[in-house]
Amino acid sequence: MYHKVNQFVSRFRDLEQKEFIPTGEEERQWKTLKEKLALPQLAEQLETFTRKCIAVTSIYSQAGASFVAGNIAYAWAGKGVPVTLCELPNMMSYFYFALDYERRTHQRVNHSTSLLLMQNNHLRIQMESPLNLQQKPSSTDIASWLLKVSKDSPIVVIDISSCWKEDEARKIFEMADEIWVVIDADLARLTRLFLTETAPTWWTSQKGKIRLIANKWNNQLSKSHVLKKVEGTLSLWNSEYTASKVECMIPLIDGERTAIAHSKGNLLLEAFPEEESEFQSLIHAYKGRML
Repeated sequence: MYHKVNQFVSRFRDLEQKEFIPTGEEERQWKTLKEKLALPQLAEQLETFTRKCIAVTSIYSQAGASFVAGNIAYAWAGKGVPVTLCELPNMMSYFYFALDYERRTHQRVNHSTSLLLMQNNHLRIQMESPLNLQQKPSSTDIASWLLKVSKDSPIVVIDISSCWKEDEARKIFEMADEIWVVIDADLARLTRLFLTETAPTWWTSQKGKIRLIANKWNNQLSKSHVLKKVEGTLSLWNSEYTASKVECMIPLIDGERTAIAHSKGNLLLEAFPEEESEFQSLIHAYKGRML
């Protein structure tokens, strides 16, 4: 009896000293388990964020709504905030071409909406395939669409670009929690627009949601007397003659870097993450409202 016990212990010690080599199936199961343990629980994660829908529009073309929407969504996602970035439904997508969707996914898309995952899958970019554009959506269609995209992420950023006159944009402004209006350093164009255009209904009816973002700004434009002139121009659309304050300013970013990123089908911060510091005023001003 003692001999058998001693033999068993010796055999056990020998096995203990040997390196354990898992089978292929055991290795696969272990890897899957580790990945599951490493991933945050989505339901618990979403509960830590206040759900918010932000519509971003340029008051005129090329002011930078898509630039701001895309890069701020990318920056938030990099900090662990789940974000869905999309555009007006059933309209030709800017991001579909800007981010070279088909090259990234190596496939042609047959369904109505294309999806690109970035930033460790925290950023979901939904874009309409140009092959699947449909008729203009109704208010009910837009509400259903917005509800659907909001289920994927607590934060939804909708790039309206300069299409703020479209009926679909007006409907989204009514449903959104915040409206970011982007202007740039072309003050002459800004003044001409506010003097010649009638204020849209959403400018007054959704006044409490509007946040004014200055893009391509520099130190000269940030001086108080220049800002007062800009804010005075913006106030031309205010029936109460109240001032419209610029809340955040994004400085003029190296044009060569921006061109390099765009030529490669990248967002600026995707190609040059160190440029995130230029968006800090916007990141800090709004991230706290989401937590």
